[in-house]
Amino acid sequence: MSRTLVIHVGAQKCASSSLQASLKLVHQALNGRFGYCFLNPAQLRSAELAIARKKEGAFDYIDRELKRQVADQVVISHEMLGNRPALVSAIADRAIHLFSFDRVVISGYTRLQSNYHVSAFAQWYFRDRKRLLLDVKLFRELGLPWRKFTAQERSLFALALSGKDRNWCANYRRIYAGVKHLAGQVQVVSCHIPTRRLPYSLLQHFVNSTGMSLGIGDLASMDVRKNQSFHPILIHGVSSFSSGLPANRQSFFPGPHEGNRWLFRVCDRLVDKDNVMADFETLFSQDFERSLLNHLDCRTADDNQQYCDLMSVDSRYFQPSPEAVLKTPEELKGIAAQTADERDLKTIEAFNRSVENAFFNAARLEIISS
Repeated sequence: MSRTLVIHVGAQKCASSSLQASLKLVHQALNGRFGYCFLNPAQLRSAELAIARKKEGAFDYIDRELKRQVADQVVISHEMLGNRPALVSAIADRAIHLFSFDRVVISGYTRLQSNYHVSAFAQWYFRDRKRLLLDVKLFRELGLPWRKFTAQERSLFALALSGKDRNWCANYRRIYAGVKHLAGQVQVVSCHIPTRRLPYSLLQHFVNSTGMSLGIGDLASMDVRKNQSFHPILIHGVSSFSSGLPANRQSFFPGPHEGNRWLFRVCDRLVDKDNVMADFETLFSQDFERSLLNHLDCRTADDNQQYCDLMSVDSRYFQPSPEAVLKTPEELKGIAAQTADERDLKTIEAFNRSVENAFFNAARLEIISS
């Protein structure tokens, strides 16, 4: 029987955790007849650096993991691979030429860039002090009262002005270019993740699109929806407090990719305090954020259409809303200034203090309980 290696390349915030949890269940159910490996991110980063520098032993970790796989159908996965086409190409090449795989499939998922950024903020950026302070600096330089905006609004505004978007088409073109020497043996597949408006079974799609045959009748029972998220009080409290700290002031808050388990335990202590956020939407009208998201959707529309054409993806996933309008930098600044004029700073500062206090109380209880 021919052997197939599937390299799941993410991307981050594109249902990777859900798919990885599902694949782990499949691996356990098939008891050795299906191989699955969640790759070590630190080892991948070291391998990428060693490959770039042409160091001896650069492929030791990759080779060790591929050698362990003895099944005819194998999936290796990590969401950071989508940003590392050279590393993906090296894995595919060695799988075919050194580890007796007849076929390699590179599989990745995407999402609308505006949604991607909102999700990334709620996972990482709200505790990334460097990014938070850069956003505050931008508002100061433009003469905008940064305290009248949420950290997420500031983050979206900075992104809207910067012009730096996640370009899925460019990502996949780089992946294609990296494996063109393996034409006929390597396939690249991709799709937008399921949405409420356009749903589908992620696991079933992954299995079908990669051409695997698992022999499991009820895949739906293994289709995990793993979408653990931080409490809004924690997100707003941490980002609000951290934004006001000087750059040289230390903080005990975990940064991006740090302390997730501790933060989730703090969230457990906030479950009965939802009333603290009751005034959020009144103080921070969604109109400003919506205009920024619509702008981002318009700006990425052409690149997204090219991605859909390249990867045969339903373009409805990336369709901007009917009211979406692409705005000039001056128009964006004008909307921000108008929004600031409509908001009351003292009321916002009082609200922020109450949210910060709720978070600090929960964090303190978690600290003294351990």
